[in-house]
Amino acid sequence: MNDNPPRLIGLDWGTTSCRAYLLGEGGAVLDRRLDGRGVLPLSRSSEGRSAAFEGELAALCGDWLRAAPGLPLVACGMVGSNQGWAEASYRHLPVDLSERPDSLTEVATAMGTLFIIPGLFKDGRTGSPGDHPDVIRGEETQLLGALPSEADRGDSPAVVVLPGTHTKWLRLDATLVSDFVTTMTGELFGLVMEHSIIARLAEEPSAPDLAAFDRGLDVVFTADHDSAPAAPADIATSLFSARTLVMAGELEPSAVKDYVSGLMIGAEVEQFARRWIGEQDTVGTPITICASAQLGSRYARALERAGIASALAPEDAVVTGLWRTAVALGLIDKEAS
Repeated sequence: MNDNPPRLIGLDWGTTSCRAYLLGEGGAVLDRRLDGRGVLPLSRSSEGRSAAFEGELAALCGDWLRAAPGLPLVACGMVGSNQGWAEASYRHLPVDLSERPDSLTEVATAMGTLFIIPGLFKDGRTGSPGDHPDVIRGEETQLLGALPSEADRGDSPAVVVLPGTHTKWLRLDATLVSDFVTTMTGELFGLVMEHSIIARLAEEPSAPDLAAFDRGLDVVFTADHDSAPAAPADIATSLFSARTLVMAGELEPSAVKDYVSGLMIGAEVEQFARRWIGEQDTVGTPITICASAQLGSRYARALERAGIASALAPEDAVVTGLWRTAVALGLIDKEAS
């Protein structure tokens, strides 16, 4: 007899990959499949979009559903975009993540109904300079899973960063999302390291070079502590130093990738340190980082350089978010303590 039978299948279905989780009571991970195809390859499939998505779902979860028919299926991420399986709605800010979503988008499949979690939408009509509409798909579920349990939550405003291809910075008051901003640091890093003139001289490092990463941070955080802080280096200008330092023999080609990473993450953190973290209501509040240990540690180093404490959320936060959403929607009868 299984002491923890399957209760839910959760899918984190993004642009380039799909991660499927078989969950037991309390959201315990019983099994996982991390190599599924994402929205981009499936939407371009010659077999047709709907057939491609259903085929991928069967490949990832078919044996789980044959062993435990009728398990609820819940998905978050770009699977609910206009390039995904079915376009899901958005919840408009402000949004309390602890409240039950009004609805999920339902997709009928041969294996049961797939429920797609709505994203978040900011209309950008605050009148602030540079404010504009913004969207989140998938990160809202990761964020929900990263939040402390109800018993451990405080009421202080907080900032959370979710690094990735399109990094999200969010402001919360307890569980209420009041604002967020997207920055394309991850995608720009990929473009620079694959298609720019810098990529032609860079060599793949055999191991992460944190000294080179810190050197990139040094370019960004140029404050003179004996006088007024110096203006931060413009990233478009400082990036060219990755080429000239190699030409001058001052930077090894194998160190270029980590140096550029330091420049770009440092510039991003410096911007948000001034924009949000320096505001009076969040001073002294540690920033929560939702990312892999490797990427999260880089953001933590950059935040430390800015004089800001941080804490790394569990890597499986999205799993907890999928479970909590399913419980809130009544797809699971109760949540284990």
